[in-house]
Amino acid sequence: MGTSDSAPPINACWLSWLAVETVEQTEVVKALGLTDVQEIAWADGAELIDEVAHDEEEPFSTVVVTPPIQGWTLVVGPYFGLPYRQQTVHVTNLCRELSAQFGKAQLFFHSEQNDGEAWLIAEQGRILRRWISEHPELALGEPFGVERRLLDAYGITGKPENLDPNSDLAGDWAATWGDCWATTVAKESSIDPTTAAGTGSTGSMLVAAAPTFE
Repeated sequence: MGTSDSAPPINACWLSWLAVETVEQTEVVKALGLTDVQEIAWADGAELIDEVAHDEEEPFSTVVVTPPIQGWTLVVGPYFGLPYRQQTVHVTNLCRELSAQFGKAQLFFHSEQNDGEAWLIAEQGRILRRWISEHPELALGEPFGVERRLLDAYGITGKPENLDPNSDLAGDWAATWGDCWATTVAKESSIDPTTAAGTGSTGSMLVAAAPTFE
């Protein structure tokens, strides 16, 4: 079942997603070891994403896979939530491995409830940047792109994770994460599903079960 220009964007109060630079949806499903794979209408899939985001039970196994969008395949669900400490290491390693296989893989977390922002950018098996606003001690790599430009605009010449947490600069940056949301980073680095996911894509959206964490 395909999508149309009127297909709803993907939104949730707490939105976690994986972006893999490939049009081979089936290869992403295989690489992630997804099971119980079923086709689902785009509108139903978007609604399910919001429902699963509000489910407080763990493990977070239900994921929704989009058809290719502008050269990227997205897999959406709390399973990929970088800020959830019980799974940060797992999804970080998973993203690194996927980037080695497909070239580029990225993780994002966006909260509409002011609970933080997070992203991980990996290429060719190497993590370029990991930032989790609620856990700056877990940061990896160097800020670049929109994050670097906004840091410069705030007068922060180094990394936000190296700021004195009691300084005015740290307070200014933390107050709004420098207006640097995960969706902003995603729009520059891959796809922002909250604005572009339903536009111009063809193929089937899938719902599936992800394997448990090791």
